[in-house]
Amino acid sequence: MNNGAIDRVTIKTTKGEVLKGMVLGKKAESGKQPVILVIHGWTSSMSRYPQRLAPALEKGYVCVFFDMRGHGETGGDLSQYSRKDHFDDCLAAYDFMTKLPMIDLDNIFVFGSSYGGYMASLLSEKRPVHNLILKAPAQYPDEGWEEPKLSQEKDAVGGYRLKNHSPEDNMALKAISKYQGRLLFLECENDEQVPKQVINDYREYIPIKYDYELLEGSDHACQLPGMNEEFIERMGKWLSRVYEEKYS
Repeated sequence: MNNGAIDRVTIKTTKGEVLKGMVLGKKAESGKQPVILVIHGWTSSMSRYPQRLAPALEKGYVCVFFDMRGHGETGGDLSQYSRKDHFDDCLAAYDFMTKLPMIDLDNIFVFGSSYGGYMASLLSEKRPVHNLILKAPAQYPDEGWEEPKLSQEKDAVGGYRLKNHSPEDNMALKAISKYQGRLLFLECENDEQVPKQVINDYREYIPIKYDYELLEGSDHACQLPGMNEEFIERMGKWLSRVYEEKYS
């Protein structure tokens, strides 16, 4: 099968709510395939990511995409959902992914961008993640975890991100400080959403040797000319190399 939807899927949360998702990839002739769970950013959607994962799909990865509640095809009133709700969505998507018959359970990848990078970091503490890709991961105070995210003052979150934090006062940093798999960290040089302090905090507490890519001149969403293509190329090369090391 060429790159395309193996299936349009629905994923049930622990509360019985339904997330919309899709599974993309080429069917392997034999053997299990590495899988990537793709976690989108705040007010983004899964529709933005198949193109970005095209090199991985061509290489032989299976990719699982989904829309968190209040986003994309899943829909719903975004003002009603907390970070805890969205983390529960990520757990549900991960657990759905692990039941797919074609995947290699010993080689699970999670990719998260911005808000998705924050979620991916937290997920790495709660589920087996062998390979983690963080692109400009966001950071939030632990307070308000169960409150609707939109009820939190934007200025307060912005101010929080300008201050130094540690695993003792931030659960995403606590999670990343325990991570022992392979990791690719992508930073956007001219990021207008995630300050350098946030990047420094994450990088300081990653306990392993990891791969790092600076997207020179890039804005947060890689919308400037050539930036999305550069991001796709850098991540694609890393995924190709990791694939070759295990499956060739």
